[in-house]
Amino acid sequence: MDAKLLQSELCKGFYISATEVGGLSISTPFTYEDGDSVVIFVLPLKDGTFRVDDNGEAAFRLLSDGVSIEKGKPQAWLKSLESSHQVYWDEVGEELFAVANSIVAVAGAAMRVAECSAQMQVLSAFRQDRKVSDFKDQIMAVLREVEQETQIEARYDFAADPNQQIFVDAYFMSKTPISVVVATSAERLMEAELLWSMSQQMKDPMRVIAVFEDMTKFNDKQLARASYYTDKAVPWRSMPTAFRKLMTTEVKGKH
Repeated sequence: MDAKLLQSELCKGFYISATEVGGLSISTPFTYEDGDSVVIFVLPLKDGTFRVDDNGEAAFRLLSDGVSIEKGKPQAWLKSLESSHQVYWDEVGEELFAVANSIVAVAGAAMRVAECSAQMQVLSAFRQDRKVSDFKDQIMAVLREVEQETQIEARYDFAADPNQQIFVDAYFMSKTPISVVVATSAERLMEAELLWSMSQQMKDPMRVIAVFEDMTKFNDKQLARASYYTDKAVPWRSMPTAFRKLMTTEVKGKH
């Protein structure tokens, strides 16, 4: 096997050029979902280090596709890159970046940022169509009414598990806390079940309520499992008024 030939061919996937601001741009073999190459930018800093970033390309594609990355799971995913790849999220510039202490270290930093920039497209899974968004908006409006009526504080888009990975749509700060998950997908329904199971294992008194649009959105097995692995699984369309009363009773009764 000719290792040098292989190395030469692999290097053809990268193209480096100078930028107008005195840095470098590196076109990489990594690509976004639309087929465009991931391009990384390197800028020397006054302290002798180098900033390596994706110029916000990954975030721009998500925002153009209607994906919010300002909170919830997208933010948790971005935060996880710090420990897994030493790549950070610049909230002001809305770009991924790393810092290299030497020009030699730039190569590794560029690879890490390029990998994360390409992987960031997985956050498109959190895009919601208008119908789903309308359903969730209705639920959230009711939950805010319940908070106002009961005068019991609720936290929204709140990480309710010890690992800060499962975000509930509302977390009522009653004596016995109540987490509400709007199950807009099978994944969200399973997250409610997982949260409930974790609470049971840890003997956490928190109650978990899953609310879904209607009985046609999930199969019988999914509905049966949700009824068992949550404190309550509620269909919204068939009981919108009853849901409000249920939540008011739950919050007041558990205070």
